[in-house]
Amino acid sequence: MDASQRSLDALALGKLLSEATALPATLVSVFPYDPLADPANEELTRAREEARSILVELGQRGGLGALDAEVIPGIFAARELQRVSERETTAVIVVGSTHRGPVGRLLPGGVGERLLTGAACPVAMAPRRYADRSPVRLARIGVAFDGSDESRRALAGARELARASDATLRVISVFERHTFGAIATGRTGGVSINERLRAEQREALSDATADVHERLETRFLEGSPGAVLAEESAELDLLVTGSRGYGPRAAVLLGSTTHTLMRKASCPGLVLPRGTSLELARPAGT
Repeated sequence: MDASQRSLDALALGKLLSEATALPATLVSVFPYDPLADPANEELTRAREEARSILVELGQRGGLGALDAEVIPGIFAARELQRVSERETTAVIVVGSTHRGPVGRLLPGGVGERLLTGAACPVAMAPRRYADRSPVRLARIGVAFDGSDESRRALAGARELARASDATLRVISVFERHTFGAIATGRTGGVSINERLRAEQREALSDATADVHERLETRFLEGSPGAVLAEESAELDLLVTGSRGYGPRAAVLLGSTTHTLMRKASCPGLVLPRGTSLELARPAGT
């Protein structure tokens, strides 16, 4: 983290998540350092002190007050932050969007791209210039649900966040019509395959939300999931998604829908690693 706009955006989102969950926030900065070029460690000492002063200033500007600050020497920021994501004490890692993207939209930079393809903990991303318009609290949290195991874990995590922040939970299920090869879907027993799949997805949404006692909104929509969810994001303070359903466990893995969201959504996104849940309880010993 540095004094750039995307760092301020990440700080604003991190502050909201920290306040909602009562989890402590730690600002992390990775600064370029090559030990072979500095055998006396003089440059290391100077760079560490400079980075720490930037973190303290950012914390003050972001209204976090007293908080932990960690400065890490390294050549590759993404690799060092990947290691941070692997710690048992890391619940969520928060990053900002690249400054090259449109204002108000998500668009990962180089570090964000790498974290979104392998981080070992949930990754939250703030839209560009989010710090200029961030809400006072998380009032409406959305979650993408398609009936898969990963979307059920995302729903469980979103419920925890909604409960912790006293927010309304919006569960969004998007049905996409299927075609098979170059031929439109046929009919089986008088019911088209698409009609049957649509009914199954509606039933899965109903079953998954039957025991939700928080303030609940459900949306069953049709179209391209990534595009529809991006439109829905305009009414949300946070959109939670799961990773794709194949690949290594316990790693963030973007599927096609989440990949689209991470480039078009207008609210912050939170992606859970495959096969894991969102852990809001403070780890023992911290």
